[in-house]
Amino acid sequence: MSLESQPRRGRPPKRQVIVDTALHAFLEHGYTDTSLDEVAARAGVSKQTIYNHFESKERLFAAVIDGVQRRVAEAPAGDSAGFPRSGDLDHDLRTVMRHLTRLNLREEVAAFRRLVITEEMRHPELRALWRQGRPELERLLAGEIEHHHEAGTLRVPDPGLAARQLITLVLNEAVDRSRYGLDPLADDEIDALVDEGVGLWMRAYRA
Repeated sequence: MSLESQPRRGRPPKRQVIVDTALHAFLEHGYTDTSLDEVAARAGVSKQTIYNHFESKERLFAAVIDGVQRRVAEAPAGDSAGFPRSGDLDHDLRTVMRHLTRLNLREEVAAFRRLVITEEMRHPELRALWRQGRPELERLLAGEIEHHHEAGTLRVPDPGLAARQLITLVLNEAVDRSRYGLDPLADDEIDALVDEGVGLWMRAYRA
């Protein structure tokens, strides 16, 4: 690698600069009206550099979505790594789902969700790109549910289905109540919503 191609010390690599710049451009102008020329100019790179990293605007949009969703999926249990296991599953699920709900209602995530819904009539492929992060969350929850099924804490014949049901009861309900982030929910509203959803789910599956 030549000295010219190396990122300057203290600066993020070009790929991350492009992704961060594109995120703001997509939120400002939408997917259709955002041009790679504008992203290149704002990021201080050439249009060819964007193509070298992402090949197309759709691939760039996918990278932006991945960055937004990764921040939600990488820390499902808050500050700790992995799923908390305090010995009280009900408490642990409420902790995780409160954290995930707040992350999913963050302005950046909610704004991108609205953007995808707005644009999917003209670009249906964007919906699939947005949903690509969902299976990872489902696998995380399903794995934990299966662990407790084997331990005898839960009686769950289909951990994958149970994970999707928990997501629907909590995260989907939170998104709907907040009108997709347009009406922010107060902390006590989020806590009550999580308690209701997890409580109902636990009554259905507790061994």
